[in-house]
Amino acid sequence: MTKRRPPPSQTAFLPAPTAGWYVGDNLSTAPPGTAYILDNAFPQQDYVRMRAGSLAYATGMVSAAVTSLIPYVNGTSSKFFASCSGNIYDITSGGVVGAPVQVGLNTTALVEYIQFTNAGATWLICVNGVDPAFMFNGTSWQTSPAITGLTGGNLAFVWPFKSALYGVQAASLAAWYLATNAIGGAATKFDLSGIFKYGGYLLCGTSWSISSNSGLYETNVFITSEGEVAMYDGLNPADTAWTLKGLYKIAKPLGRRCIMKAGGDIAIMTEDGIVPMSQVMTLDQIALQNVAVTKPIAPAWKNAVIARQGLSGWQITTWPLQSMGIINLPKATAGDATQFIANVRSGAWGRYLGWDANCFAVYNNNLYYGTSDGRVMQAEVGGQDDGKNYTMTIFPSYTDLKSPANTKHVKMVRPRLQASYGVTPKVTVKVDFDTVAPLAPTASVPASTGALWDVALWDVAVWPPTLVDLSAWTDAQGFGAVVSPVLQLTLSTSITPDVRLNSTELLYEVGAPMG
Repeated sequence: MTKRRPPPSQTAFLPAPTAGWYVGDNLSTAPPGTAYILDNAFPQQDYVRMRAGSLAYATGMVSAAVTSLIPYVNGTSSKFFASCSGNIYDITSGGVVGAPVQVGLNTTALVEYIQFTNAGATWLICVNGVDPAFMFNGTSWQTSPAITGLTGGNLAFVWPFKSALYGVQAASLAAWYLATNAIGGAATKFDLSGIFKYGGYLLCGTSWSISSNSGLYETNVFITSEGEVAMYDGLNPADTAWTLKGLYKIAKPLGRRCIMKAGGDIAIMTEDGIVPMSQVMTLDQIALQNVAVTKPIAPAWKNAVIARQGLSGWQITTWPLQSMGIINLPKATAGDATQFIANVRSGAWGRYLGWDANCFAVYNNNLYYGTSDGRVMQAEVGGQDDGKNYTMTIFPSYTDLKSPANTKHVKMVRPRLQASYGVTPKVTVKVDFDTVAPLAPTASVPASTGALWDVALWDVAVWPPTLVDLSAWTDAQGFGAVVSPVLQLTLSTSITPDVRLNSTELLYEVGAPMG
């Protein structure tokens, strides 16, 4: 009798999931280059990198939530402020902050701000819906000139339109606007209660430039808590040319910090996802879900919204230097710390876990967030989160390796890794649509890949390379019709990581068709 030969081994090449986190379809139809889980990893266009950690930047404030971070830039000078428990602190220099520069504000209201320049100065205009507007002129904080004539409460959100400041109140369908170039003085009421059909209150607004046959023209956009959007053209409501250009319905926006300008468009963060204003003008609320920026993660988005109904803390922020969009989620439970992260160039998504963030801001091209205990952290620096280890998990979407009906026996896996220092990742082969992530590995203490400062001999030791190839075959077994090589890495280091996954190779055998 002839001895039966085992099937020959084959290899497969799987590019890194640069298309990002994807849970928008059935597990069996997820697009190539996506990941079922992409935690603490950022999808660049050409590789997936492990995120860096976070370090304390400013301390010494009241031990309460930092709810607003407020950058100010005027020419070559800049300032950075934080709002914490009714106080405003100057955190420009970092470290232990001094006495607050503004005190006595409402301790729970969120401070919203806009930078506005007129002939007199460049101003930082701040409002919170409870206290009168307060402002910074580059040197000092003040409440003069005051905004007068308001009835029904102080302004909760402000924005500029055609060199005039507009604002909305905490619980009203009336907007207010000031004279051209004014930062105070008499405010004029613009009542929209007869325009909106679903009630609620004005949440926020923004200006938006639209292209037409005659060129660009600027519109004023008003957004309500119930998801109605009114768009006006003209100089101001007193102008005879002031015209309602459109009235649209979207899902309910998620807080006042729901707007992000992206190129020539506006992205609005809603319960159904992030929708572009250009599509709001042509599609109804249901159809908008199919063009939402968040469509690849639609089920996860919906679950996050349901778990956080009625909670404040939603914020959409961009970090242009890193082509990153950050969606901060309110804390659903004690210890919850979650952000949805997007590559704004490619549209690929990921998820960050472990940052105790209430708000985000970019200052001097660095990313910062405010914590629940009165600190401001710099993000994406170091290899730990405030002294705690964190884990990257890359769980690629399942693949049938082009033989859907056959059992595959994966025998070895080789992640094509590059890193700025030696690390030891954990590789696990998941099979047959098992969606439970493996347990996090123990911390990997980076190994030096070159000379150490103050240890190596000058003119003898070799300078360490910027990136080292850490690709190596790893024994990782798995039997199933569909497979996924999961890569995990836990760090314990003060060094900012540069760990990149370029691709993954599999060594496997194909068995008989499954019965």
